[in-house]
Amino acid sequence: MTRAQTDIDAETSEAAIAWLVRLQGETVTEGDWLAFDAWLTASPTHAQAYDDALAFDQGLDLDARFAEAAPAGAPLSTPLAANVVPLRPARRVWMWSAGAAIAAAFVAGAVLVPSKGLIGGRETTYVTGVGERRAIALEDGSRIDMNAASRVTVRFERHARRIKMDDGQVFFDVAKDSSRPFLIAAGDTQVRVVGTQFDVRRRDGQVAVNVQRGLVEVRPNLASGATPFRLKPGQGLSHHEGRAADAKLQAVAVEEIAGWRQGRLIYRDQPLSQIAGDMNRLFPRPVKLGDAEVANMRLSGVLIVDEQDAMVDRLSHLLPVKTTTTEDAIVIRAR
Repeated sequence: MTRAQTDIDAETSEAAIAWLVRLQGETVTEGDWLAFDAWLTASPTHAQAYDDALAFDQGLDLDARFAEAAPAGAPLSTPLAANVVPLRPARRVWMWSAGAAIAAAFVAGAVLVPSKGLIGGRETTYVTGVGERRAIALEDGSRIDMNAASRVTVRFERHARRIKMDDGQVFFDVAKDSSRPFLIAAGDTQVRVVGTQFDVRRRDGQVAVNVQRGLVEVRPNLASGATPFRLKPGQGLSHHEGRAADAKLQAVAVEEIAGWRQGRLIYRDQPLSQIAGDMNRLFPRPVKLGDAEVANMRLSGVLIVDEQDAMVDRLSHLLPVKTTTTEDAIVIRAR
């Protein structure tokens, strides 16, 4: 039996299946996604049940492809496949939609040739462009997921694994190695772990670290000798670079940390200027804000990543704004 399946009751499993069907339907609304986000974050077992339902549904897709490719009369790849009812409608609507600008999301970003002649280590820089995402397996068994418009430099040394993070957002799944700590430099912030899962975002002069699993030590340019923050699962720390005294420790829903990797941009009282910046890293056509009033508007909610025009249209329903679209840009102004 796989991970903690006995902890998921029948009612939760049925709810997860219902959400899967509802969110893949053609009539899904923003309200549906907000309600789903609330349900998903209400309990860790909800996320586990939904992952199980999604994995089973994807398994049905695989069985269907095998059946189409198999000779007539050949058995399906699993004896259960003939006795189950597919969870999906005829037309699938994915959480990460196949919008034209996002179709490049899984295209590999540029990888610079490892530097030579370094004393005690090898260095490689990974880059993703606008609209690109990339998953990278490192030589120590760790994995990093890079969001669009991100840049990180990886250097493995004998006694340490070092990451330099420029502007970007990266989810780290660090392989445990107590003899070589995993050290991340993100602007004025130092992050130290041995083996864990967490997200680091450095955008527009702000740094945020959110922990999904394990223990993460964060030092936002603290005075010499000051005790660093130690974050547990479900905790996050954010601050403006150069203002370590403003660092705020806060609770973060563990499931939200994976939001951007699943095509969901989740905001908790964030300014529209940040949202526009995120969209500009996803699409080549820029989103511009008409004035300071609209830039300071704040949003709490979930934006599904699909077509750019559709995302901007949703904003006009969530906030008192109007949009003007040209060939060169989308301009958002207060109504």
